[in-house]
Amino acid sequence: MKITMKAALLAATLTVLSAMPAQAQQVVTASVNARAGLAPLTSVVCDDVNFGVWRVPVRATGGTSIVTLTVSANTAAGVTTAAVTGNTSNVAVAGGYIAPTAATCVVSGATNISTTLPTAISNNIGLSFGSSTHESLRAPPTLATLSANLSLAGTGVVVDSLGAGAFRVVGVLTIPQAINAVNYGGYRTSNAATVSVTDAL
Repeated sequence: MKITMKAALLAATLTVLSAMPAQAQQVVTASVNARAGLAPLTSVVCDDVNFGVWRVPVRATGGTSIVTLTVSANTAAGVTTAAVTGNTSNVAVAGGYIAPTAATCVVSGATNISTTLPTAISNNIGLSFGSSTHESLRAPPTLATLSANLSLAGTGVVVDSLGAGAFRVVGVLTIPQAINAVNYGGYRTSNAATVSVTDAL
């Protein structure tokens, strides 16, 4: 009799428990993204060598005119000087345009810091010119046979503690002896020279 009473009590308890509602649950979510990037260890970016705009008379004699760019220092702060030799008769920098300026090459992200990295230039000799709208000038109806040799203004580039630095590219422009009115206008080299910076890993 006692066993029967206990069994009945247990059965009643289980019945009550099974009849109780389950505890409510709440599920919330959030999103998680991941980001990553790739960058070169070292990069170098250069602007163009600007030989300027030169007043040259129509001519058939006297030889070529040679414009040589030099800088006071192989840094971004170096001041450019332009000198003309050869046929200098009535040849001068034209007013109202940006003055002749050496190119500036900017190095960033160098692994080796506070040091001088080697630099080099190639494909830089005998560059020919095509037409352009340099200084908003018109494209020449007939191209004059301009040519340029580009060179580095110094040896190496000094990079600071952040791995950054700058160096300059100068050059020599040859203006041909024969100049006609149809040659006046804007010019840009048809092919670019290549500069390189060596940074050990």
